[in-house]
Amino acid sequence: MTPKLRMSYAVSTLIVSSVTTFLLPLDYTVASVALRDIHREFPVSFSDQQWVINGYTMAFAALLMAGGGLADLFGRRKVFLSGLAVFTVASLLAGLAPAMVWLNVGRVAQGIGAAGMFSSSLALLVQEFTGPRRVHAFAVFGVASGLGASLGPFIGGLAVNLGGWRWAFLLNAPFGIAMLILGLLRTRESRDPHATRLDLKGLMLFSGAVLLVVYSVVTAPQIGWSSPTIVVTLAAAAVLTLAFIPVELRQPYPLIDLRLFTNRTFLGASLAPLVLSIAFWGLFLYTPLYFQGVLDYTPLQAGMAMLPFAVPLFGAGPLGARLANRISSRSLLGLGQLLVAIGATVLAFAPLHSDWTNYAIGGLISGLGTGLINGEMSNVAISIVPASRSGMASGINSTMRIVGMTAGFGGIGAVLAAAVSHDLTAQAGKLHGLQHNLGTLATEVATGNINGTTASVPIALRSAFQTAADHAFSTGMRTAFIVGACVAFLGAIASFALIRRPQAETTENSADPQPLADAQA
Repeated sequence: MTPKLRMSYAVSTLIVSSVTTFLLPLDYTVASVALRDIHREFPVSFSDQQWVINGYTMAFAALLMAGGGLADLFGRRKVFLSGLAVFTVASLLAGLAPAMVWLNVGRVAQGIGAAGMFSSSLALLVQEFTGPRRVHAFAVFGVASGLGASLGPFIGGLAVNLGGWRWAFLLNAPFGIAMLILGLLRTRESRDPHATRLDLKGLMLFSGAVLLVVYSVVTAPQIGWSSPTIVVTLAAAAVLTLAFIPVELRQPYPLIDLRLFTNRTFLGASLAPLVLSIAFWGLFLYTPLYFQGVLDYTPLQAGMAMLPFAVPLFGAGPLGARLANRISSRSLLGLGQLLVAIGATVLAFAPLHSDWTNYAIGGLISGLGTGLINGEMSNVAISIVPASRSGMASGINSTMRIVGMTAGFGGIGAVLAAAVSHDLTAQAGKLHGLQHNLGTLATEVATGNINGTTASVPIALRSAFQTAADHAFSTGMRTAFIVGACVAFLGAIASFALIRRPQAETTENSADPQPLADAQA
């Protein structure tokens, strides 16, 4: 293959990977803005509505490692394009769904397709780019991922305002078809030559454990962490995890090479996306609820109010790539998480019942920190494993991101719900006649459905309850921001403590089957 043709394939691979990576987190956040309009057409309970988000997330998280293993075995291009085809068709199904059940089926299918795409996209980039060019390619990839998540509320609000909630899902189709054609024409196949079979036992144990953990995290805020269902589910997840470890250690070719986690650099680089997804994206998903619930913004206004979080990602990705060639990975990843911690702290100290302008500075700082390291996290983790196992490394990195986002959504939601309940209970003296029902009301307020909850109380108490609910949700958001700041700060410390390999070495991906030895601290 001539250098010019090789460059053509590399650029096409970067375009396909980046555009589809933009769509995947976009699809996670865009649904949060469309939920209220979905409820008007399909009037089910709020917890049932949440499965529009949770069904996608659970399928995505549970099958990411399966996608990585299949990509190494059967071919990264084949798995990627198959996942893209499933995702595109599922987007059409979700957008055209005649009933809630079909919408949820479409969302689960989207998650399945997304797992195949996301788990193999990084491996496709590893094949085409090396050295400093890889750093820049991963920076573009990180910008695309960050923008997809950050612009989700804005694009979703615009789609809902202009064409209705269905366009929040239908807009994936034209992009999916275009990228499928480009991928068929201008991407190259690669696989692990040493892979002979899929680790089915490990796959079932790991996917089952992730599925149970994700289910627990997204369900617990509605039914309580002490619920027998949650206790049993988490216990079952622990049993599957304990069974998974010896199974993988005995496998000659495991789904996840657990020895990787004895390498401090790989561990630190794997923790970073987990931390960032909890501290930034977990908070990001709830902030539009504040704008819509407390400030009564429309979906489009709420999406526009979130732009300060997204704007830094346009410039921070390329800036992060330049910094990656000048400072160590530990310094860059630590700096990014520290900025997220500072931004969340600024958000926490915004006045209660603030409008969007009081959130802009904290959003800009947090977005800057996220944009700086979104690509470098993947680059460090994947560049220190053998090229032949890049599908596995990509799957681990992607799983950390999605599990972190799910943990952030569920965990931050639990913090928010507890803070709202505590604040409303403290105001019980002002809400005579509602004390016996405050627990149920607090649960509804914590979803951001403040106007709907207010409409359910007696007319004489609505004004007092609206004021109390607005205060409670604002207080809950402040508490959530403080938790997010603490998580990001601990993540920054972990990166500084664990990551040891100089940046110059991480940019070169060796085919040496033992590339980790020199990264041991």
